[in-house]
Amino acid sequence: AAITQASRGCYSDHEIGRGLDDHMLSKYFSRIAGGWKIRDEIRALVSFRRLNLLEPLRNLGPFDVIFCRNVAIYFTLEDRKTLFNKIADALEPEGYLIIGSTESLTGVCPRFVPKRHLKSIFYQLR
Repeated sequence: AAITQASRGCYSDHEIGRGLDDHMLSKYFSRIAGGWKIRDEIRALVSFRRLNLLEPLRNLGPFDVIFCRNVAIYFTLEDRKTLFNKIADALEPEGYLIIGSTESLTGVCPRFVPKRHLKSIFYQLR
């Protein structure tokens, strides 16, 4: 259900109102009943599929941005180390890794360095 919802590219007014400015909204979204839909030409640039992150990530990448939010907190330390090393292998050298605000790579994957933008932290390869 989550993959289906995400692939539709539809967002409520509340979701859109959490930081998207009017210029970006009008450029990339169209108004629909009850919210907004990302334009098809943008949505076509993204693929959604179900993966088991503990299995090899074959034929994936390289990626400019990887979002792995609020997933690894459920993994053991060893599984987190394995996962983030696989993600490092799939990320472009100047790419970005975004994880959940309660997560950290400190002591998990030294291949990443934390960087700050405004009040957020993201990671890039060393």
